Amino acid sequence: MVDYKLMKDSKKENDQMIEVEGITFLYDQKAIEEIGDYLKIDYISNQGIKLTNKNQILAYARTIE
Repeated sequence: MVDYKLMKDSKKENDQMIEVEGITFLYDQKAIEEIGDYLKIDYISNQGIKLTNKNQILAYARTIE
């Protein structure tokens, strides 16, 4: 099970890194295994953050820590 969080963090030794539209995202191998190769991060002003992969909604109404 992966714990889905969006937070400020520093790169750790085994983290992978990708930059999208000026925002850097860090993730590890466990996240890739659980999420797959696609993750959509959406923000709905009155509902919060929604994380979705190709198959399902992973987390909804999360906040950024």
